[in-house]
Amino acid sequence: MPDFSHQAIFPSAELFLIKRFMLDNYQSEPGQWLLGTGIAEPELQSSQTLVSLHQFDIIYRNIFRLARHQDCGLRLGKALNLSRWGLLAMTFVSSPSVGKALQLANQYRSILRSRFDLIPEVIGDMVKVKLKHRQNMPFPVSEVFGFEILLGTLHSQISDLIAQPFHFNRVELHYPAPAYYPAYRQHLDCPVVFACAESCYWMPLEIMEQSLPLTNPIAVKQAREICEQELERVSRIQKGDVSWLIREQLRQKQGPLPSLPAMAAKLAISPRTLRRRLAMAGTSYREIVQQHQLQLALHHLGRNSLTVREVSELCGFKDQTGFREAFKRWTQMTPTEYRKSFGSE
Repeated sequence: MPDFSHQAIFPSAELFLIKRFMLDNYQSEPGQWLLGTGIAEPELQSSQTLVSLHQFDIIYRNIFRLARHQDCGLRLGKALNLSRWGLLAMTFVSSPSVGKALQLANQYRSILRSRFDLIPEVIGDMVKVKLKHRQNMPFPVSEVFGFEILLGTLHSQISDLIAQPFHFNRVELHYPAPAYYPAYRQHLDCPVVFACAESCYWMPLEIMEQSLPLTNPIAVKQAREICEQELERVSRIQKGDVSWLIREQLRQKQGPLPSLPAMAAKLAISPRTLRRRLAMAGTSYREIVQQHQLQLALHHLGRNSLTVREVSELCGFKDQTGFREAFKRWTQMTPTEYRKSFGSE
């Protein structure tokens, strides 16, 4: 399991789809499939909730344990429609073609938690897409379960992209046929062959090149900019950029900010190690906290939607006086003077 696996860095839009899937298929409440994740049910309603790879793996194991169908991987995959990726789905929907959308999905696979590389090869009027497991990302349940979710998801999301029913022409899998192998044909609506040399699926080239109904070059450009920001964020965290990790934790926090020992515990390292790594990065916990407080204060004071007292509380100050003194030290203006510079209050 990668070192970053316990960091909550991935969007939580998928959890809504899982909630609906588990209720519809197994009458299972969130408390059952969230067991062991540390995620509270109310967090499922927040767009700010982020989920770690480790938490997603626990959820998948819980689903497998609770499911009463041997083919639950295929069923779950088909239930995970394109909205699974939240804002990033706009990148794919507004792409010029299915092929371009899948190419972008492969390019941004680290944002999407993908355990697979999709490698296309044009053969005549068909496209063969090889499914290669990324060896540094073990499966949470089993290899078969992982491939089933992938195939079900691809089946569902290509249908979403072209806005009409879709099925592969053929699927080849390297593992032996499971006891419930007829379910593959039922769910994927195409021939499925097991014990092959490699895993892949086949689809017509004309579908890969088919223009998408919501193609929009401006929208895809804007969406890709979001993808690039997300890619940088995830990349920094995966590389262990401790200052970035701290900023991510602070961004999710409102009110009193955690002490250095509390932040170290959140990041699963010792306070001494945290201080040392920050010093090596040329910064300190105090400096990062103050930068966070200043950015938060400037944002809310500029919008004029909250009182100065409310902004001070949001920034983690115990009283308005302390906030006023700190803000003046940072900007040479009081919060009120800064707000007046915008022509209000």
